Formats: sequence, structure tokens, C-alpha cells
Amino acid sequence: MAYNFGLPVIATDVGSLREDIIEGETGFISKPEDPQDLAEKIELYFQSDLYKNLESKRQKIIDYANEKYSWEKIGEKTVEVYKKLIEEG
Repeated sequence: MAYNFGLPVIATDVGSLREDIIEGETGFISKPEDPQDLAEKIELYFQSDLYKNLESKRQKIIDYANEKYSWEKIGEKTVEVYKKLIEEG
């Protein structure tokens, strides 16, 4: 959701979040269950070029989100899954 507004994400490395965040470009990833590392990532964000130049980076984040999560991309992936299931069936 944040990406749709051109906002970076700070998240813990759980599930597939690592696959969705480009470190330093679309956000930062912290170690799971490590509040100290999370605090460090938050501080890193506020010291980063990503924060200092957010307005110039915003469109790149939006474009990244649209490339990965647009309805068109989701539709293409869904069709691929169904085609594979039909071929296997």
C-alpha cells in the first residue's frame, strides 16, 4: 500500500517481504525479533538519500509497485498458474 503512494517501507525480514523491498531504494529490512536492528534501520532511513530526496524518489517507488503489483501483472500471473494447472491436469 505504501508503494502506491511512493512511500518507502521499513519491515522485518519475515515471509516474502525481502523479495518486495529493494534495500535503500524502496525501503529497508531489519532482522526479525530484533528491536535494536529495527531502530537502527529507522535511523538509517532518516539519514539516507531515500529520505532526504523522497520527492525525487517517489515516482520510482510508484513505478516499481506498478511493475510488480499492477492488475495487469497480477492477471498475467494468474493466467500462467491456470495454464500450468490445465497442462498438468
